[in-house]
Amino acid sequence: MPSMQVEMILQALEYEIEHGKVLDEFFLSTAGKFQTEIGKKWAAEINHRRNSRLANKLE
Repeated sequence: MPSMQVEMILQALEYEIEHGKVLDEFFLSTAGKFQTEIGKKWAAEINHRRNSRLANKLE
């Protein structure tokens, strides 16, 4: 089962996409806090998708 922090950043990413906002505080507050391997992998994937999306917006 994913941790609450994974759920929080996933919801933050969805909100950013739907509303065109940048919610850095959610991602910064969870950075480095994932302890299970699956939590780390899911968080890394969510952050990768977010970073790719933000990089594309800047181009």
